Amino acid sequence: MRLIRCLSDFKGTKRGIALAIGNFDGLHKGHQAVIERMELEAKKYQLTSAVMIFEPQPLEFFSKDHSPARIYSIRDKLQALEVCGVELVFCMKFNKEFASMSAQQFVEELLFEKLGVKSVTVGTLFNFGKGGMYTIEDIRQIGEKFGMKAQAIEGVNLNGERVSSTLIRSYLQMGKLDLAKDALGRYYSMSGKVVRGNQIGRTLGFPTANVNINRLVCPLRGVYAVAVLLGGKLFKGMANIGYRPTVVQGQKKSILEVNIFDFNEDIYGENIVVFFIKKMRDEVKFSSIDELQETLLQDKKNTEDFLVSKNFEGF
Repeated sequence: MRLIRCLSDFKGTKRGIALAIGNFDGLHKGHQAVIERMELEAKKYQLTSAVMIFEPQPLEFFSKDHSPARIYSIRDKLQALEVCGVELVFCMKFNKEFASMSAQQFVEELLFEKLGVKSVTVGTLFNFGKGGMYTIEDIRQIGEKFGMKAQAIEGVNLNGERVSSTLIRSYLQMGKLDLAKDALGRYYSMSGKVVRGNQIGRTLGFPTANVNINRLVCPLRGVYAVAVLLGGKLFKGMANIGYRPTVVQGQKKSILEVNIFDFNEDIYGENIVVFFIKKMRDEVKFSSIDELQETLLQDKKNTEDFLVSKNFEGF
């Protein structure tokens, strides 16, 4: 998969492009339906399969500090798109100029002239341009004279609700990881590089792999039973994600700390993937380090009891 961040680096393709457009935050089942239809178009007309995403995401651009938590980091999103078999990803810089584009500019100048798009697939709620006033119908009408096909895919319903990033975010925040898994089609996960922390966990008998998740707002907070993918192998463990109120005062950025069971290797600098299976409890500020240590011991027992019969499938 090739990532294009600067359009001047893109010299076009010989076959033309079948393009899916969206935020694809979480790459849930609704997003997967859009990408699957795009890939059918690519195969049918022998086009290059491609996706267009935005950084920052439009809601982040307009809402600034009040934007909701991301489900996936840009790294996790790109990894998920690669698994889907997408050949090209256009990561567009979303700014005032991009947000103010007319439908004609977006379809004719960007999609047709710069990218060579021959087929566009979006979800039915997709809109674009100044004030979000344009829809798939505008793409269809303008693109028709260039031979550009355009289609919108109906959403996917689950338990009577339309699968959306907002719905999944609420599941994650409420600790309903099974429902989030159903909507995503896989366990919710985060990935990143193991960095050096303050090693407080080691002094408590719980050495942790610290992962900087690079976000101020995270959809998860608490203690979780997890599976950890490292070096092609899965390990069981427990993770805390949050602000560590008992040991750190005034921390503003979420930290992911993972205690991998039956594991004692130096993995600083290694990339790991953490799959969240069950929320065990909320993050709590304890009155003392001793109380924290006692609770961690109970957390580990509870997590091991839960995971002992867990069949590691679906990762």
